[in-house]
Amino acid sequence: MIVENNDDYTRFYRLIESLRQGLGGGRILCECSGRLGWPARGVYFLFEPGEMCQSDRELPRIVRVGTHAVSTGSKSSLWGRLRAHRGNNSGGGNHRGSILRLHIGAALMARDGKPLLPSWGKGSSAPKGIRIAEEPLERQVSAYIGGMRILWLAVSDEPGPNSDRAYIERNAIGLLSNSGSFPDPPSQEWLGRNSQKPAIRSSGLWNVDYTDYEYDPSFLDVLERCADTTVGDSLAPRPSTVAGGS
Repeated sequence: MIVENNDDYTRFYRLIESLRQGLGGGRILCECSGRLGWPARGVYFLFEPGEMCQSDRELPRIVRVGTHAVSTGSKSSLWGRLRAHRGNNSGGGNHRGSILRLHIGAALMARDGKPLLPSWGKGSSAPKGIRIAEEPLERQVSAYIGGMRILWLAVSDEPGPNSDRAYIERNAIGLLSNSGSFPDPPSQEWLGRNSQKPAIRSSGLWNVDYTDYEYDPSFLDVLERCADTTVGDSLAPRPSTVAGGS
């Protein structure tokens, strides 16, 4: 997708910068815990050290957009999703519970010229012997993700595919996807360039879904309202503003 008018892109990053300032710069994932006061539901944006917007070298470049509870009745929480990505307190983790961990682990192996573990990404669980063999890579993944910085939006509408969270996620990914010609391609050193997934390599994001999505510019209005709520500029969270989804 080539965006001919970058006004939406500029507005998006202006909103993200305001959110960053309102959240005191965000948090480093390895320093996060469930005691830090996360909203129950939300959208998150991840940033990596060294990844800056080429169009404005003062702005950190978003490398992943994500959310949770997009199935009706889901009980998952924002912190629960972030904890799955970050890994456990001992430095390990479970890539079968985090697609981000799976992608990063595969890219690390490719970057280092090592064959991918045959068990990596196979099945929803694994016996102890396989998990022990995977542990060194899981620790590498945790170290890599742990250095990422996070910003979040508090979006407290009900779980489901028509939630504001799902709406913001897919439209933000669609807007940010580089597809080889966007203003802010990843750096030459970005780990995602080693990914086996063409969508990651071409979009500059640790996302696969929605990288070819044709975004709706009106999602920026929803994003702005949620950002105001998150940083305390609104009185209270609002119900979903996406009538019937998009």
